[in-house]
Parts: sequence; structure tokens; C-alpha cells
Amino acid sequence: MRNGEENKTLMNGEAKAEPETFRQFLYNKQKGTVLGRTGTSWCQITVFYIIFYIFLSAFFIGCLAIFLKTLDPKVPRFYGKGTIIGVNPGVGYQPWLKENPDSTLIKFNLQDSKSWEPYVKQLDGYFSRYNNINDTRECGAEDSNEALQTDPDSLPCRFDLGLFEKANCGAKDQYGFKSGKPCVVVSLNRLIGWRPVDYDGNSVPEEIKSRYKSGSITINCEGATPFDKEHLGKVKYIPEAGIDGRYYPYVFLPSYQQPIAMVKFDTIPRNKLVIVECRAYASNIEHDVSTRIGMVYFELFVEDKKPVAAPAA
Repeated sequence: MRNGEENKTLMNGEAKAEPETFRQFLYNKQKGTVLGRTGTSWCQITVFYIIFYIFLSAFFIGCLAIFLKTLDPKVPRFYGKGTIIGVNPGVGYQPWLKENPDSTLIKFNLQDSKSWEPYVKQLDGYFSRYNNINDTRECGAEDSNEALQTDPDSLPCRFDLGLFEKANCGAKDQYGFKSGKPCVVVSLNRLIGWRPVDYDGNSVPEEIKSRYKSGSITINCEGATPFDKEHLGKVKYIPEAGIDGRYYPYVFLPSYQQPIAMVKFDTIPRNKLVIVECRAYASNIEHDVSTRIGMVYFELFVEDKKPVAAPAA
């Protein structure tokens, strides 16, 4: 029966189709196709995808433009309680050497000026931002940055570095490093709209009660362990009340000058490592040792010995 069907097919002049080889798929001379498509077919599909991706790109750009229109370049979309930014400011310190970002050690030798040179250079760069007083204003004791949130024409208060110079914590004294009385900058992270809240009545913590001033963020530095507390020595705060609260709230402006305080370690021991814990105090600043919220740690190591000469090459 099968032979009869084959004979019938041959008699009708029809040949059995042979499967196309891979070489013929790449280029079939008889059909004039490349990869299974003719030149006309390739032209049509190319035009189709060009038009398709033009419309797709236009749709994406349109959606992106609408999204960007909803953003404020000065204020994050989500901030405050319940967001990753939070409402509790972190505490930072300077000098923090960018060349060794994982280290919190401030170590120098009183008999080797090169040892404290990187810290002085870092503080010089940090304070240089305060040299630009354009688009700032002088503020008296009763002035503040309160209007920055509501008045777009208001200028931020100019931060005065004169207090640090008077306390021998300025550039001319090499920030106390030369005399073995290092001065460390303590600051708060910038949180949009944040301002300090005063303590109620008798709720001011005992460790800052003698220095606390309404409207300010009081800084208190102690040794992290009983050994460190014993050897920390005399600590001087500049200003005594801490960070002046009249420079808040923080608003994103190029000319905004961040308020800071400095801590001077007058009698830090020689040749002993001391771990320092500095906390910022206001009613709306929480402290958590495990996450280090509201506090910062760093180590001080002041050597007083002849520097070891580098071996000859």
C-alpha cells in the first residue's frame, strides 16, 4: 500500500520536501532568505521595532518627567517618624580621616609635628566651608532659622567660629594638637525640619544640669569604661551649653551653615589610650548603646616620646 502511494506521488510530479539544513537557514539562495526572512520581511520588522521602541522610550520619559515633577529637590519625599531617616539625629565628630575611614582613633605624638598634621589639615578643610558668608545673615541672641521653612527669601544664620578661637581651639593654635590639648568637633546629622525640644521642668539629666540651656543641644563626653572615666581628665565644652539651637531647623540650602560644638581635652593623659563617649542631649534625642543612636565613640591616644627615625633605604 505504501509503495502505491509513493508511485502515485511520483506520477503526479510531486517530490517529497527535504528538511532545511542549518546552512540553508542562514542563507537560502533559492528562496532568497537570510535567517528565514526575505529582505522585504527584514525591512518591515526593523521599521516596526524602531517605531515600537520610539513609543516605548517616549512613554518611559513621560512617566519619569511626571514623577520628577512630584519631587522637591530640597525635601525628601519620605522623612520623619516611620522612615529610614527617622527623627533621631546621629552624632558625628571631626577630625575623621578619610584616608582611614574605618578607624575612630585620634593618635599623635607631641614630639612629632608630622603626626598631628593630618588632623589639622582635616579640620582646616572642614572649617573652610564657613568662610563663604554669601547668602547668610548675622543673627543675634533672639534670632533663629525658624523662618527658613516658610519664607523662601529668608537667609540662614551665619555661624560664628570666634568662640573656638578664643578657647585656643582655632587654626592658629592648630586646634590644640600642638599643646597636647586636642579639640574635637561634635555635630548632629542633618535632618530636614528637625529642631531641639526642651526638657520639662526637673527632667534635665544630672550630667548636664549645670550647663544645660533652653533651646540648645548639650554635649557631654565621658570615658566609655571605668578605666577611661578615670583617665579622661578635664573636659571643656565650647560653648558650655553645647550646640546653639537657634540655627535650627535645618533646611536644604547651599548657604546653610551647620551649628557645631567643640570639646577640648585639657588633661588627657600621655601614652594611654582613652575611649571617649560623647552624647547629645535634648528632650527629643534618644540614646541607645547597641545602635549608638544619639552618641558617638572615638579613641584618643596622645604620645609623648621621641619619634623613631625611619630606617635608611
